[in-house]
Amino acid sequence: NGLSNNTVLTMIQDKTGKIWFGTEGGGACCYDGTNFTWFTKDEGMSDNTILSISEDKAGKIWFGTNGAGVCVYDGKNMTVYDESMGLNNNTVRTIIQDSKGNMWFGTNGWGASRFDGKTFTYFGTGAGLSSKIVHSIIEDDKGNIWFATDDGGVNIYDGTTIKYLTKADGLSSDCVISLNKDSKGNIWIGTYLEGIVK
Repeated sequence: NGLSNNTVLTMIQDKTGKIWFGTEGGGACCYDGTNFTWFTKDEGMSDNTILSISEDKAGKIWFGTNGAGVCVYDGKNMTVYDESMGLNNNTVRTIIQDSKGNMWFGTNGWGASRFDGKTFTYFGTGAGLSSKIVHSIIEDDKGNIWFATDDGGVNIYDGTTIKYLTKADGLSSDCVISLNKDSKGNIWIGTYLEGIVK
């Protein structure tokens, strides 16, 4: 029907109502309700496997790729950020923009990066995170940044220090795959094989 690949790894709806799909091998697709538009290496994407998609406050669409950094689409042009520019790892599993405008990237092997529009700041095991793999990132109502890690539970950054939630604190597993904040400010924590914690 126009989708570039039948394996869809991630999707979002942007502010205009369009649906964006990240695929395994077919790049990204944008569906406007009638037509699909493809964004592949032919259109400037750095890789055709898209692991994460996010929209920033300016309406730019950010794509996390499988080994080729981050691509940003401003509606006309595609810009690529990768390890050569300061990103800590080129496999980007999750992307968010925080309330201060910083972009956060969770990676598959070297923790996370924060990007203020000019400079990347590294957050990894050498900088306080408990794991090198970050599956998901969210911001809570107080402005704290939460990281779902592969084997180190949840890490919470308050802007200065990082604290940890693990099985010792009541988590059902230290392998955390997903995070979400509901309308009441509760944090929902999805684990590998051990259910959900609120």
